[in-house]
Amino acid sequence: MAQSDTRNKIALRIKELRLIHGITQERFALMTHLNRSYLADIEKGNRNFGIDTLDKIIRGFDMSYSEFFKDL
Repeated sequence: MAQSDTRNKIALRIKELRLIHGITQERFALMTHLNRSYLADIEKGNRNFGIDTLDKIIRGFDMSYSEFFKDL
């Protein structure tokens, strides 16, 4: 799997979970201490991000890594 494929799958998973939980980008950005436009770029697959950022996002959903990556 190419790097951009992986990034895009993670991006879609983030957006999917955010919408399932009924959380706006603005609110989720505040919850995770990330900039809203940075989060939007991540969700679009337009931004590379590190493990620390991914950790903030997964913690923001209050789930484990295995839950987050379950259907990826």
